Amino acid sequence: MKNIILIVLTLALAIPAVAQDNITLTNAVADTNEPAVAELTASAATLTAPLMLTNGILCLTNDSMADVTSGGKAVFSFSVTNAGNYVIEAEAHGPDDSSNSYFVNMDAMPADDMIWDVEVADGFEKHLMNWRGSGDATSPEFSPKVFKLEPGKHQLILVGREPGTELKSITIRPARNAPANTQSH
Repeated sequence: MKNIILIVLTLALAIPAVAQDNITLTNAVADTNEPAVAELTASAATLTAPLMLTNGILCLTNDSMADVTSGGKAVFSFSVTNAGNYVIEAEAHGPDDSSNSYFVNMDAMPADDMIWDVEVADGFEKHLMNWRGSGDATSPEFSPKVFKLEPGKHQLILVGREPGTELKSITIRPARNAPANTQSH
C-alpha cells in the first residue's frame, strides 16, 4: 500500500513539472520580441489559382476543400543571413472549423500531412504556424512548426485547403531556444 501511495504521489508531482517544461518551451519559441527577418503582406506572394487575393487578403475561392494538387499556391520569397531555426507568424482568420486550414511547407511543395490549422476566431489574429503531422486539428504534432534554414533565399509555400481561410501577412522570426522539428515522409 505504501508503494502505491508513493507512486501516486510521484506522478502527481511529475505532471506539473512536465507541463511547466512545455510552457517554457512554447514561450521561448513564441517570443515575438525577436526582430523579424521578413515581414510580407499577402500581396507579396506569387499566386496560382484557385488561391486569390482580394482587398489584400489571400483566400481559396473553391466551394469545397482542396488537396495539395488542386488548392493553388502562394509562394512567399525571402532571405535569411544567418543559419538557424525560424518560426512563421501569420495574421490569419479561420472563421469556423470548416474554414481554417492551409497546407504549408518551406522550400518544397507541402505533403498531405503538412496542414496548418488556424485557430478559429471572430477576426484576424496573429498565430504561429503549426503542422498537424500525425496529430489532429486541435493537437498538432508540431506546435509551433520550427524550420531550420541555411543562409540564402527561401520560399514559404502555402496551398489552399479549406475555402474561407484568410491570410493577410506573414512574418519570419528566429526561434529562440528551440530545436527545429522535422517530419519524415
